[in-house]
Amino acid sequence: QRRYSSYIMRESIYDVLCALLLGIGQLCMFTGYDTQLTIVEPVLRSVHDRSPGTIDAHAGYYGPAVCMIVFTFANLVVPWAIGILGSKFSLVLGSMLFSVHIVTFFFIHSFPYYLTSATLGLGYALFYSGHGGYTTEHSTRKTIGRNSALTWALASMCMTVGGIVMLFTIQSPEIGNEIVQSTNMTAIGRSFREYSDGEIRMMYGAFLLVTVCSNAIFAAIPTRSVKDSISKTKDCKNQPGFGHQLKRTFATMGERKMLQLTPLFGYIGLSSCIWVSVYPTTLTFSKKLSEYVYLPAYYSIAFGLSNMLMGFTISAISKRVKNFAQMPTLTIGSVSFATAMVLALLSTPTWATNTPTDELTLLIEPNPYLPLFIAVLFGIGDNCVNTSRTVICALILPEKRVQVFAVSKFHQSLLLAALTFISPLIPMPVYSIVIILYSVVS
Repeated sequence: QRRYSSYIMRESIYDVLCALLLGIGQLCMFTGYDTQLTIVEPVLRSVHDRSPGTIDAHAGYYGPAVCMIVFTFANLVVPWAIGILGSKFSLVLGSMLFSVHIVTFFFIHSFPYYLTSATLGLGYALFYSGHGGYTTEHSTRKTIGRNSALTWALASMCMTVGGIVMLFTIQSPEIGNEIVQSTNMTAIGRSFREYSDGEIRMMYGAFLLVTVCSNAIFAAIPTRSVKDSISKTKDCKNQPGFGHQLKRTFATMGERKMLQLTPLFGYIGLSSCIWVSVYPTTLTFSKKLSEYVYLPAYYSIAFGLSNMLMGFTISAISKRVKNFAQMPTLTIGSVSFATAMVLALLSTPTWATNTPTDELTLLIEPNPYLPLFIAVLFGIGDNCVNTSRTVICALILPEKRVQVFAVSKFHQSLLLAALTFISPLIPMPVYSIVIILYSVVS
């Protein structure tokens, strides 16, 4: 017995190791996917302009919308799948579907792009439910706040790593302007910059490499749950059937506590659409900012660093302040995001969210420094609301934790899908008003 015990890692170290591995795996996976979402609209717009029959002009919005629609309804099914696969293999399968989607950018066409966008919705559902399950299996009520913040802090570095990847793969304007007349390289002489086929392959090749690393990490993470974990691991053979799980999910959706949290879940979906896709697109579609070809990369780096530092800050304060990772953190995140939206409203051309434009802004003249400050505020807000959501969901109904995480993602993805799908029709003032009002409600 003593010899066996000597091989069992101390619980205090083991649960931190599990949180680290989960965060690093998520970091690698979203380095490939989240980072490319900041540029996918102008990237696919560039492909459309060169070959209109290949892909839709606004495929950069429609693809993620398809993904989120599938994700929305897949969230109702995955609690049953998690019972069969377990949290680890849900993470593995979900991350593999991310890799498959990235591959399609090497031969861009509507059919494989939209098909893998749909399967990616299933991958999202599997990953996030597996993520929530793995977190509760390897955390106690005492360590859930620390572990959640640590995981999110590491995962949010994906934007920093992705921004660095873009710095090394973006074609410099000096070189691009010299050879743009004879080759398919980056053009700066229009109201928005074009991404060449070579640039796209270089960037997405690097994104694919790190995404595959996440597949390997999730395949290797340990499965033993910690002592006194929030979730007790169950034998897959004894799991209820699909129908029972579906009824359980709908019943959870109607719980009083879940109804109170529904606005928060929707708010996270709306805010995610803005920081990851809508606002970064304006950096390329705004004529005055489009000449700063490295600005989207710096935006990603600033967002990732602030998100990561906020995660470590929450983790440190949670050790000393009881329940800090719940309402106090949520309040900080909401205020930070609302401030960022006001600045974005005042400094962004009204229709730069969906079309190249040289129109004037409401008040603040566009400059390359303000978007970086806005990125910092977005990063703080995103980490705060996601950490708070993870902690609250883990604690309110621990006996239904898989269903709770699935329902939270259902509401989040439903609003995210709706907003992304109509993004080609919405100007910046509408985004700002909606997100600030919804912030107050949530």
